[in-house]
Amino acid sequence: MVNYMEIFKEIITALNPFFKQNGFTKKGNTYYLEVNKNYGLVNFQKSRESTKDLIKFTINFGIYSNFLGQLEYDYNNLLKPEFDQCQWQARVGTFMSGSDDYWWSVNLSDDLNNVTNNVMDIVRNNIMPEMYKRLSDDGLINCWMNETFAGTTEIGRFKYLTTLLKAKGDFNTLNQVIETFMKHTQGKPNAIIAIEHLKEIQYGK
Repeated sequence: MVNYMEIFKEIITALNPFFKQNGFTKKGNTYYLEVNKNYGLVNFQKSRESTKDLIKFTINFGIYSNFLGQLEYDYNNLLKPEFDQCQWQARVGTFMSGSDDYWWSVNLSDDLNNVTNNVMDIVRNNIMPEMYKRLSDDGLINCWMNETFAGTTEIGRFKYLTTLLKAKGDFNTLNQVIETFMKHTQGKPNAIIAIEHLKEIQYGK
């Protein structure tokens, strides 16, 4: 008897040619697009609310900066990053109108062709444009400088942005980012974390 796990596998299998045509490779339920050692990841996540008759799933996607990753993790450039190592992360609903947390619900009797075509349309029109904007470190800098959605925590944004700006040598922007952040977090725990981070990247030396 067909169950939801088999349906989920069928959907992923049906999507493989689409992702391959767009330059992605696959590991588990995650697709990887590598550009100049940075990665864009598209991850399919099953819901715990799935039953024997219904599969619920959503899509997470993220950007992994090779430069930041070398500083942050035990570095091995032969291994693909895990999704939780992405410095910028989002769920598909963030970039869809009407829902910040969008899930597909698929019954055993549903037409899987319609489901996979819908997924491909959303990946093509909603996910890929957002990924391509951020696949370079300059793209990440632009995102963290100019967009409301940071794809990380407040202190994460500060750490990543200041690290990239210092490496780039853009000290005017770096100084502005630090001044603004320190004013905003004065007297808060993030201010202490920020000061420690600035010591680590040898800011001011």
